[in-house]
Order: sequence, then structure tokens, then C-alpha cells
Amino acid sequence: MGFKKILGGIAGNIKDSIDEKLDERNRRDRDSDEADRRVDQLLEKFEIQSFNEFLMKYLNQTPKPMYDRDEKTGREHKINPSRRDYVDFIWDHLEDNEINFEQLKDYALKKRIVSPSFFGENENIQNDKNEFQEIIDMIDAEFEPEKIDSEENFQSQIVVFLKAKFPDKKIVREITTKHGDRIDVLIEDKYALELKIPDDRTKLRNLGAQIEEYVEQYPNLCAIIYDDQEKNLTQTIEDYVDKYKQNYGVPSIIIRGRKGIRPQ
Repeated sequence: MGFKKILGGIAGNIKDSIDEKLDERNRRDRDSDEADRRVDQLLEKFEIQSFNEFLMKYLNQTPKPMYDRDEKTGREHKINPSRRDYVDFIWDHLEDNEINFEQLKDYALKKRIVSPSFFGENENIQNDKNEFQEIIDMIDAEFEPEKIDSEENFQSQIVVFLKAKFPDKKIVREITTKHGDRIDVLIEDKYALELKIPDDRTKLRNLGAQIEEYVEQYPNLCAIIYDDQEKNLTQTIEDYVDKYKQNYGVPSIIIRGRKGIRPQ
């Protein structure tokens, strides 16, 4: 091989390497531009109150107001931060990695500032809802417990049933939530079941408070209630089940029987 060909080959390799690096840098720049665009589009949906709530939650600070002094009277006039001030303030802290896009996204979804479709998540969310509904329908149609004498026993029987019906799924009991409470049963780290054997109205009211908190972390949540016929709570349970659905969008399954006796 001639000297010129060798030089040509080396030059070609160097050019290829440079081209690859340029392509990679261009891809990174495009990705960065797209990420910036997503943040700007999301921030456009925020109102001033939402900016304040978000910033206090994650940074415990907001843009400071400015003061303009009237030269004639000497009085100061307070100028509250503008929308542009809030956006710039958030961008400064995003660039310093003190907050991130996922926090913005999580807040916007929880506060319903935008819908999941804003992030292109409708399909995944619908698939999860469909799968969760299949699990609920299976429990409602086929779960036939032995005698139930405690909520712990209730949990155990539900878990045994689910593992038999869905052997490939991860099913665990007593998972601690981000608030320090415990979800009774969690499937695939995203489908939650809260079991209850109420003996008075208070437990049903407390279950509503639990549901309100749990559904923030686990949107696919179902309450499974054992209606002990000796307690004469059937109508009360049905009323609360309607409330859980109307107020939180959470479905329920009611299993009727007598505590310590196998349901018929």
C-alpha cells in the first residue's frame, strides 16, 4: 500500500471519528432543546398560585417582590413578581439541579394542571387500568374465602388467591407508603388493594381518609370490604362504597358473610 493511501486511510478514519462526535453532539443538542421545550410548554400551563405552591413545596422559596420608590413622596411601591419572573426563577433552579422536570410533572398531574395526555401517557395509563380491572373482576367473580376471623387472615387468603390466579405477577403484603402508612396488598408495585372488616361507621369513614391519601401514590386502588352480616352495616357499607367511587374514583368489592363463618 502506498504512502498516500495510508495517509488517506488515516485521514478517512479521523474524519469518520469527527463526524461521529459531531453527530453525537447534535443529537445531545436536539435532546436538550426538546427537553427545554417540554419544560416551557408545561410552565405555560401553570398559574401564579401553582408556581407559588410548587416552589414552596420543593424549594421553600419564591421570587422576591421588588420595591419602587416614589421620588416625590418617598413612598415605596411593592411590585409583585411577574409570570416571567416565576419562569426565570424556576429555570435558574432547574439549571442548578435543585429541582427537576419529574417534580414539575408529578406536581402538574396531581394538581390536574395538565392531563396525562400532555405527556403522551394515555396509552400506558389505559393499559394499566384495563389490567387492574381484570384483577378486580377476577376477585369479585371467583374469590371464595374460607372463614374470615381477622383482617390479617383476610389478607392472607386474598394473597393466596391472587398468586394462584396470577403466578407471574409480583404480589406482596403490607407495603409502606411514602407517608408511612401501609397498603394491605400491592400487585406489580402499582395495583393496590386495601382490605377492611368494619364493625362500625367510624372504620368506614377512616377508610375514606386512607383512600384519599393512598390514591395519590397508587391511582389503581380498590377497597375490598368484608360485610359481617351480624353488624347490620350493609346499607352503611354500600353508602360509603358510593362515596369512595364518587369522591376518589376508587372501586370497591363487598364480600358478605359472618365473621368466623365461611361466606355463602
